[in-house]
Amino acid sequence: MNSVYIIFFIKILINKEYKMSQANDILDFIKRNCKVEVFIKGLKDGKNLGITALEIQNEYGILRNNASSILNLLCKNGKLVKINSRPVTFIDKEILNEMNKKYNVPIKNIYTFNELREYILNTSINDPFEMLLGYNSSLLSQVRQAKAAIVYPPKGLHTLLLGESGVGKTTFAQAMHAYGLLMNNKENKDYPFVTFNCADYFNNPQLLLSQLFGHVKGAFTGADTDKIGLVEKANGGILFLDEVHRLPPDGQEMLFYLMDKGEYNRLGDGSKRKSNVLIIAATTEDPSTTLLNTFIRRVPVNIILPRYKDKPIAEKIELIEQFFRFEAINLQQEILIAPEVLKALALFDFIGGNIGQLRSEIKLLCANAFLQYLQNNQRIYVGYQMLNKEIRDVLLNYLKLDKSITSYLNMFSEDIVIRPNSKNIEYEETNDIYEIITKKLDSLKQKGVALENITDVLKTDIDNYLCSVSKHFNNTNSNLNNLYKLVSKDIVLATMQFIEYAREKLQVNFSNHFLFSLSLHIQELIKRVEENNVSSNQHLFKIKKEHPEEFSVANDLVKKISNKFGIIVPESEKGFLALLLFHSRVEISDNNKIGIIIICHGDSTATSIANTCNMLLNTNMMKAIDMPLSQSIDETYKKLKSMALAINKGKGIIILADMGSLLDFDKKLTSETGIKTKVVKNVSTPIALEMLRHVLYDMEDIDNVYEQAKFVEDNCNKIVVAKKKELAILSVCATGKGSSIIAKNILEELIDKYYADKIKIIPVDLENAKDVFKKMQDRYYILAVVGTIDPILPIPFFPINQLMQSEIQQVFFHLLDGNINGIFMLPENKANYTIFETAKDLLEKYVKFINPKYAITKIRKFIEKIEYNPKNEEYVLDLMIHMGCMLDRCLSKIDIKYNNLDLYKEKEKLLFDKIIIALKDIEQDYNIKISDDEVAYIVKIITTKK
Repeated sequence: MNSVYIIFFIKILINKEYKMSQANDILDFIKRNCKVEVFIKGLKDGKNLGITALEIQNEYGILRNNASSILNLLCKNGKLVKINSRPVTFIDKEILNEMNKKYNVPIKNIYTFNELREYILNTSINDPFEMLLGYNSSLLSQVRQAKAAIVYPPKGLHTLLLGESGVGKTTFAQAMHAYGLLMNNKENKDYPFVTFNCADYFNNPQLLLSQLFGHVKGAFTGADTDKIGLVEKANGGILFLDEVHRLPPDGQEMLFYLMDKGEYNRLGDGSKRKSNVLIIAATTEDPSTTLLNTFIRRVPVNIILPRYKDKPIAEKIELIEQFFRFEAINLQQEILIAPEVLKALALFDFIGGNIGQLRSEIKLLCANAFLQYLQNNQRIYVGYQMLNKEIRDVLLNYLKLDKSITSYLNMFSEDIVIRPNSKNIEYEETNDIYEIITKKLDSLKQKGVALENITDVLKTDIDNYLCSVSKHFNNTNSNLNNLYKLVSKDIVLATMQFIEYAREKLQVNFSNHFLFSLSLHIQELIKRVEENNVSSNQHLFKIKKEHPEEFSVANDLVKKISNKFGIIVPESEKGFLALLLFHSRVEISDNNKIGIIIICHGDSTATSIANTCNMLLNTNMMKAIDMPLSQSIDETYKKLKSMALAINKGKGIIILADMGSLLDFDKKLTSETGIKTKVVKNVSTPIALEMLRHVLYDMEDIDNVYEQAKFVEDNCNKIVVAKKKELAILSVCATGKGSSIIAKNILEELIDKYYADKIKIIPVDLENAKDVFKKMQDRYYILAVVGTIDPILPIPFFPINQLMQSEIQQVFFHLLDGNINGIFMLPENKANYTIFETAKDLLEKYVKFINPKYAITKIRKFIEKIEYNPKNEEYVLDLMIHMGCMLDRCLSKIDIKYNNLDLYKEKEKLLFDKIIIALKDIEQDYNIKISDDEVAYIVKIITTKK
């Protein structure tokens, strides 16, 4: 028995020694393959060049889990530094020591990639262009042009800034000067920035030229002394000429002589003077019609600055927050902003004034809010009613906006707090819900706490954690750029989609900072799963009973997270997510709102209209009273009276009624209750929807809202007239030659019975879908889009495979009847077919010369051969259907042409050749020759952006 123990002990020692040896080998491998200079350069370029567990697996032939365990052990022992990213990487500790010396990076064992990168970038030379919001987004190409213009030897390239008034041309020119100071290592006195607005002296050309070039005594009447011009003052630096189109032709000629020769004359002086100056000019006009061609030719760099309306929605929000922050700093007070204000300012185009007009509008809003603050001694609050009517009204078309925009704006559902000393986000990763739960669970078990009590204690700890997260982010400047420092962009974007899904399912808004807390939570979850460090915890399922709605949505989100990130999420995560959803919800307040009640004859007419309106505007403010035939007028009035007393907030009640005696309820209700009441007659869903919008967003007197009722009714009638345009449906696929044709056939079959010759089906390729949609709107009223790939248009999308199901067809027919307004959800897709089965079923119905089952087998082998594996399976389905149609065309001798084939072949030569080789087996099986035109369409599908 003793010898057995000895052998066992020896084996343990040998195994331990082997693992230590293997760990040392792995450490040496990381030191050899991850050098300081290369890693830091990668950090600056946004690349994570650390070593992954997969690389260790490939190098040493060990399982990835074992490789991960060894790497984590080396990290724990202080040999490696772990970088939490996707995937997780490791670097030698010596690299961090070097970064500590050069960049003051704190010494610790674990970093996020963005956190480490921030240290490097923040201690590097500051780029002046980074002060411009949008420098790495809407202004990215413009900044690159500007930098090239400034550093081009010997003194830079003359530049013309183009753009509407208010886009920031002066600010951009100042950034160019600051960049010149940095790159030339000079001070302002050696590299001056002199500005001149040519419009200031537009009516006096002589004085204008005098300002620019100077004059000598006696040059003109009033020239009593010599005067140096701005060209001379700007010598060695930059002369910025704003509104340069106001410069007269003589002045332009003198300027381009200066640019050519570096020489100029003062007015009245024949002698030449030297000036080494870089010209940056700006104009709001078309230079080809307002400037001399000889002048334009001498300005090689033209930079067009984007309008406010063309900027991404996230960038607009950041601009708005920054301008409010400037005012908060100026006032040294917190400023509260209603979420509707933020949304309206972001959606309004500010045509003609752009960013300058936006800033002026925000200054005016803050001035009015500050005046109210002085009068009532309450917090400075910028409310929706403070906006002018033109800006307020943009929200009335909110539902018609692109969903990518509304999904982002829906993140803001509470008042936004802008502080004069807003901090950037710092977040301790030790503040981890999983670690809190695990430690607490172990502690409670050791103390012998009963199972029921364990669940309650854990729930309390989770509640406290989530509240602390929300509180933390309420005290920070919560823009997306800050979030990207903590969480990878793909996780943030996916989280936005998850939140929008939850919002629609639960019919609630979430706190402004829910995106932050959920993104961090999902990142931590992914890290735990990858490290195999998440244990299932059955105690959390008590949450299912207490929060059934949230738990149901959490169940869906777990599936979405698993599919999106390719991980197996533990069942206990449903409980965590359910609590996150519950704690982050914000109920829509109806305080200080006008009450609105709809009453209609029939069993459910009023309820149906109210539910539709509430769903579309994400509220529950509209109340409904149905009046079935079995219910008397007195009973209906009693219900109205009880409801009016319950919802009245002192602003009055608007009654929307259909006909008959219901139209007289207002007088009786006012007489008996004292509540001010107005009746809007002939109610319909469009009228009810518009009235609810006014009640939600126009916080005015009930008389003002009532006066708009007739106007709303007239507008609804106009909408009906507009629908008399020819009806159309778009049928979309990647090429317009494959699944869109099958979709067209399916649609024609579906609509033939009821809508023959009334609806036009328009096949279109994915690349041009948005352009076609815009062009067709003048002629057609486009109802929907059908296909294998969603082109993301502001109209309902029906997947071609789901359109074969009766439930989906029912929704489709309701849409054609005009019974669906605004956003709607398709019924859950109950079919569980693979994309290969779907492709076979669709081809069986609509091809004539091939056996779809056999064809799909061959096409599947072709796809495997070319290693086509897009993230979105819709593209694979589209390719299979297209190739099935292609084979059918080839066998029936039908030719198609690809525009500019030779140019396309040259552009995609490598892929073209690869596809031709991969198609040989199919050509032999079917005894056909697949034309280069057909190959071009296959290449187009494969290269379509996913």
